[in-house]
Amino acid sequence: MKQIRKRLTYANVMSSIAVFLVIGGATAFAALGKNTVGSKQLKKNAVTTAKIKNNAVTTAKIKKGAVTGAKLNLATIGKVPSATSADSAGNANTVGGNSVVAINFTGDATTGPTQVLNLNGFTLTATCSAGEVLSVVANGPGGSRLESVSAEAAGGNENANQAYSENLGANPNVELLSTDDDQVVGNTQLYLGSGGRNVSITWQAESFGGIPSPHCAFTGYAIG
Repeated sequence: MKQIRKRLTYANVMSSIAVFLVIGGATAFAALGKNTVGSKQLKKNAVTTAKIKNNAVTTAKIKKGAVTGAKLNLATIGKVPSATSADSAGNANTVGGNSVVAINFTGDATTGPTQVLNLNGFTLTATCSAGEVLSVVANGPGGSRLESVSAEAAGGNENANQAYSENLGANPNVELLSTDDDQVVGNTQLYLGSGGRNVSITWQAESFGGIPSPHCAFTGYAIG
């Protein structure tokens, strides 16, 4: 023991402590290898905003359904496409690839011929003349076939009217209406043949007598 005490100098003691620290430290650092720190080793609330690297959280790291409407800043969201759009093209005037055109004509005795529809080469022209007489004539490309039928909206058959043309281009200005002061509803079909786009029109017409303007009305829609 005396021999050992003689050798215990301050330098020897400090050297021995340093060796133990190095060995112990190496062992401790070795224990913290790759993938050794799990969620259980993290103290609650230990990961703060300041500890997260910018752009470190990617879309793939966000849980599905985690971002709700309450978390969105609506001011940063662009304009949402109109809900009136009826197909993927985003055109509010088309449905399933077919064009939809509204028809809306009103006039009095001073309203001359007015084109109210032009679709796939098929046109309708309305005129309101003296005596509250409404006229609607159809025109179309050569070789097209026109079929039209109408009747009083109240169900009367005495004023039912049919219009037909096998070759509309050769026989233009086919009148869709008979002379009538009552409300009339009708349907008109135009068949353009091979390679063309057919047109279907649903409409209603009315001539008003003895009341303020407008005296004539022709409204509906065409699909083609």
